[in-house]
Amino acid sequence: MRKPTLIASLVLIASLGALGPVAQAVEKTGDALEHSPSNGRRLVENDRVPADYQRSDRAIKDWKQKKLEQPTEEQQWVQIDDKYLLIETVSGAIVKIVPATR
Repeated sequence: MRKPTLIASLVLIASLGALGPVAQAVEKTGDALEHSPSNGRRLVENDRVPADYQRSDRAIKDWKQKKLEQPTEEQQWVQIDDKYLLIETVSGAIVKIVPATR
């Protein structure tokens, strides 16, 4: 084998080996991302929330301290991302949206 061809082959093999850890690091970073419950979709009134948010254990109990209006018996406040949503517990329909206070 000629010397330039051998050197070129070794450089190619070495560079391919160096890319492996970079590709693995990108995969690990992607796994660590948290997904938004709204899946990136814009929340609007009359839309529906995921069924998980219709459960009573997801309700905001201290709605008065957060200066939110009192929900009816068929409603509850939940938080999704940076918003408080007043939803109907049976249908999951969004009645009102208020920015969450930090």
